[in-house]
Amino acid sequence: MAKILDPIFDWVRHGGDARTKALYRRPVIEAARLWRRFLTRTCFIGVTGSAGKTTTKDLLHAALAARFRSAKNSDSHNVLYPIARTLLTLGPGVRFCVQEIGAGEPGGFDAILPLLKPQVGVVTNVGTDHYRVFRGRAGVAAEKGKLIASLPVDGLAVLNADDPLVIAMASRCRARVVTYGMQSAADFRAEILSHRWPDRLSLRLQHRDQSVVIPTQLLGAQHAGNVLAAVATACSLGVALEQAALAAGRVCTSLGRMSVHETARGVTFIRDDLKAPHWTMSRALQFMAEARASRKLIVLGTISDYAGASFRPYRDAMSEAAKAADRVLLVGPQASGFVRRLSERGVQNLHAFESVRHASAWLQGFLTPGDLVLLKGSNKADHLARLPLALDQDVRCWRARCGWEKFCDHCRQIGQSASP
Repeated sequence: MAKILDPIFDWVRHGGDARTKALYRRPVIEAARLWRRFLTRTCFIGVTGSAGKTTTKDLLHAALAARFRSAKNSDSHNVLYPIARTLLTLGPGVRFCVQEIGAGEPGGFDAILPLLKPQVGVVTNVGTDHYRVFRGRAGVAAEKGKLIASLPVDGLAVLNADDPLVIAMASRCRARVVTYGMQSAADFRAEILSHRWPDRLSLRLQHRDQSVVIPTQLLGAQHAGNVLAAVATACSLGVALEQAALAAGRVCTSLGRMSVHETARGVTFIRDDLKAPHWTMSRALQFMAEARASRKLIVLGTISDYAGASFRPYRDAMSEAAKAADRVLLVGPQASGFVRRLSERGVQNLHAFESVRHASAWLQGFLTPGDLVLLKGSNKADHLARLPLALDQDVRCWRARCGWEKFCDHCRQIGQSASP
């Protein structure tokens, strides 16, 4: 069925206006609704949370695939139409399908859950993404909690015991509840053994009388919960603890989620440039504070999802970044004003650049082998990926706003001249 509908998928993704796309998406969604009725042998697992959905999904799929025939959604496709597309790609022999679920506004889950009909729900955390519509963590928790409330009696909920708003979802759940976290009360609990760059994250996980060390390919302590969530879910669904841990330990993070970009000039970039909600900034900056490198630089782009005026979140981020790195670069039309105000308050080693192109020109002359650079921003708004790419190739597209959400690594325009 997926092959038959592929031409429609491609046309809806790339052609037509919003009204026309909606017209062609409806039959795809209805076809998926019909096909879902035939997938009676497939257990659907919904993964949600404000951060970590994609990484948890990838880790969980790897752990399940170590024993069962399993599938997952591609990339970060987590709203209604892409979920319908995922359903249409499944064959009846798939035992587990891991699907991340997201919502940009209240009610976003209302059409997804009846279509997917998940038997297992995993919640990573609750933050303040999409602050303008949810107005805080309580609103986000109410929407994410719909996944747990929808589970059948014979289903399974896997909840983060370290997040009070997540563990509170157990009160809305009819299914069996399994918890994970760094707390001793969690069913699956762990301690971090290492995470300081250049080391990768390593955990010791305990479940009942079992213990296993998981050396991962991931960067930063913030991924510990994702590993725990994946292993806890896989083990609760029949995968042996050591088997799940071994499979999860082989998974590399997706591009832009604390991924590593090594350049030919010997400069290493840590790319956390998919998105930059205000509540996630400290975790990335703490990683750089603890990292070991000859020189450390932090490049900040657009910060999102905060309450009040813009100066405060940028002030907090730049002040913390200045303590963690030797140099801090702020990129954007307001950069000069923010840097000037912070410099007047005594914050040192700040640099302002109106555009990514100007920042790239400065970095070309400043960077030396052994430098470690963190990129933290919004790919949709900033496209900071051009900074490491420009060290190894001729980047000609320096548009500030191109409208594309994909990373520049995969864009044909990167080598073509384009107006700002």
